[in-house]
Amino acid sequence: MKKELLWRAFVHNKKESEQVCLTRMNRMTSPCFIKLDGELGSGKTAFAKYIAKSYGVSDLTSVSYLKYSLHRGYKNIIHIDFYNLSEPEQFFYDHIEDQIDDQSIVLSEWTPDGLKLDIAQFMLSITTKQISERMISFLRIW
Repeated sequence: MKKELLWRAFVHNKKESEQVCLTRMNRMTSPCFIKLDGELGSGKTAFAKYIAKSYGVSDLTSVSYLKYSLHRGYKNIIHIDFYNLSEPEQFFYDHIEDQIDDQSIVLSEWTPDGLKLDIAQFMLSITTKQISERMISFLRIW
């Protein structure tokens, strides 16, 4: 997998995190797939909420038990959590792939490496630097 860094930001609180998403993530061309990458507790779901909010979706919640949810806003937001799925690729192809349309932005947590996608792919990497500082890197992947 190749990666190209598109931008990087350092945030220190929820307000700064949300502002980064509202100003830098609100012009994504759809359809696209955004892999939210980070350790457990790094803020993947929070960033998914901020990205969804920038597209008019205010009710996105953790999908750890549901595994995925669909939301309609300015774009169609598909939020997936692959955590603890025994066959994540099969789950994607059976339940998600056919729901992706030209207006979809897919936000994916704990994404398996084996997914074959025909849409633009990105990674939002969240790295905890200190207790109150996170480094946010946005990369194009292919």
